Amino acid sequence: MIWGPGVLIVLLLAGCAADAPGETLEATLPDPNVEVVELPTQQSIDPVEPAPTTVPASTDPENQMAFGLESHDADFQDHDALIGEHGLTLMRHNGLLWSEVEAVEGTRDWSNQIGLEGILERSSASGLDMILILRGTPEWAQQVPGSFCGPIKPDKLQNYAAFVSEAVSRYSQPPYNVKYWELGNEPDVDPQLVRPNSVFGCWGNYLDAYYGGGYYADMLKVVYPAIKNADPEAVVLLGGLLLDCDPNFPPEGKDCSAGNFLEGVLLNGGGDYFDMVSFHGYTPYFGPETGFPYALSVDVNSPSWQHLGGVVLGKVNFIRQVLAKYGLEKPLIHTEGALMCAEYNPTDCEQPGELFFEAQADYAVRVYLRNWANGILGTIWYQFEGPGWRYGGLLDEEQNPKPVYTALQFMASRLSDASYIGEVSQFEGLQGYEFSAPDSRIWVLWSPEQLDTTILLPGDFSGIYDKYGSQINQEGSILIVNSPVYVEFQQ
Repeated sequence: MIWGPGVLIVLLLAGCAADAPGETLEATLPDPNVEVVELPTQQSIDPVEPAPTTVPASTDPENQMAFGLESHDADFQDHDALIGEHGLTLMRHNGLLWSEVEAVEGTRDWSNQIGLEGILERSSASGLDMILILRGTPEWAQQVPGSFCGPIKPDKLQNYAAFVSEAVSRYSQPPYNVKYWELGNEPDVDPQLVRPNSVFGCWGNYLDAYYGGGYYADMLKVVYPAIKNADPEAVVLLGGLLLDCDPNFPPEGKDCSAGNFLEGVLLNGGGDYFDMVSFHGYTPYFGPETGFPYALSVDVNSPSWQHLGGVVLGKVNFIRQVLAKYGLEKPLIHTEGALMCAEYNPTDCEQPGELFFEAQADYAVRVYLRNWANGILGTIWYQFEGPGWRYGGLLDEEQNPKPVYTALQFMASRLSDASYIGEVSQFEGLQGYEFSAPDSRIWVLWSPEQLDTTILLPGDFSGIYDKYGSQINQEGSILIVNSPVYVEFQQ
């Protein structure tokens, strides 16, 4: 699917923050022994009122969504059922590092990008649209000395734009065909909270009322025109926002100032210099033994985002509010998400068992389709390879498909040609959505609380399938729904 231009999660245990893929937050406050480099600051913050707990669904009958994943090596040789024409069509890769290409100022060496180029070429050949992350500040351009993930010196922004322009010219052409460029990964993180070579974008500045967003906008103003000049059809994504919590309604004792980063971008005029907002949202798994509600309820009841609709929709609402405050509407894309099983939940996650893997497959259906219903243009599962960060991979330790793999494959293949119609709201205790495919109407229904719910179906249904695509032999119109089911009707 081609569009036009246009993680930390909060634990429900002790209020502490979880680390993002492959990373550990090394501090919650700046280290007094580290030199602080002050970036341009902005001072006044106007509070944003909470939005309703749900985002109005699109009524556009052509409303479609891209099903995606993130991969480290993009070798899909044995996964034709998942990837391509009737499966997932969007891929994200992290990333292309400026620090590798231009370690010496003025000398760009692309010969060390053979591995990346192989990934881009294989992905394009598999029919995937690529989102390529650009990051990595060379030593000679670092505004924060020693930080490869941190901001760029003001007098080196033109150097960065020249690098990006060359990258776009090089990789927007066959056989790579990259059209989506993401400027950093979770830039709303302060460099002092992560390792110097972190995969975070770490453009954050805790001394600034807008957490460094204004300076990130200065970068956008230089780099965005360079990308468009190199490829007018390129789509530029704001670096995937972590959005740990809402700065206007922080949980007790929690610092949410990083959430002002996006407003800093817009306040400094950055709104005209990106095409999409990329954001991240993960949900932790808690099984029945821990006494927590089921996975999707954990998302909705997150203390950091409950007032706006939960970990995922709460961030969607927040982003849309901030954009609206500046008179903007931008497409949103959920570029990292999964149901994860982490070390802070040893009861369920050392090692995770069948209940987790079944819940993960359920959650994939729920988060992709709920995002679709709320106008999100794409959803990307983190990650393809197994076992993945906190067991989030679509493959296991032996790189064999997990249940979530099969659930994603069936969902994407069955709905790849479908359009979103609206909610299915007539069944108490169930959540569901209706889609129109070329050959049928399709309901996808589930119980948010993982409770067996009995419903009476209309008599004209033509088939029922479980989340893996196996047909459910149904006699009569009484159906018990718990895990996601697909109910089909002839057009």
